[in-house]
Amino acid sequence: MVLTVQAQNLKNLEDNNGFKKYKLGSKFVLGLGVKHKDEEGADKIVIDYLNETIGDIPVKTIELYYLRDTLSKIIVRISPEYYVKLIDACKNSFGEPTKDFSSNEKVKFDSTVSVNSFKDNYIWKANRLRLEYFYFYPKISNGGYGSKSLYLSYILNDYGQRLQRAKRAANASKNF
Repeated sequence: MVLTVQAQNLKNLEDNNGFKKYKLGSKFVLGLGVKHKDEEGADKIVIDYLNETIGDIPVKTIELYYLRDTLSKIIVRISPEYYVKLIDACKNSFGEPTKDFSSNEKVKFDSTVSVNSFKDNYIWKANRLRLEYFYFYPKISNGGYGSKSLYLSYILNDYGQRLQRAKRAANASKNF
């Protein structure tokens, strides 16, 4: 029964195919914003003039990553104080995560490593895409290491291969 429920929840993720009106695999549309190259080589558009929510959780910005004019990754940034509401919303919508790459107070650490911050990192992996929940927060809430970050990433499972193909095409011999 648990596997059936998990499969149904991941099917919901697959059916959504992205965040709201931004669908993975869709082509670039003029008017979304100005594309800039990110450090990996993808074309990135930051949308920060929006009034989007996830339930009652306000969205700060949406980052769209295009590879060869195909939307391949979406990052939805949220104010860190909503971390509990957001993880609960993700679990209610898509079930328990399929992978947990967290490094927080609940996970045993190698005592030789000094860690100033923790990370809650959960992944829901469907056939074509995955949803990643990231919450970075300081080990000690005050001091210089106090920055927090919370976001969701919707990523095509073959994003790495697409990125390599895009880089090869950018340096193709026909460009010489």
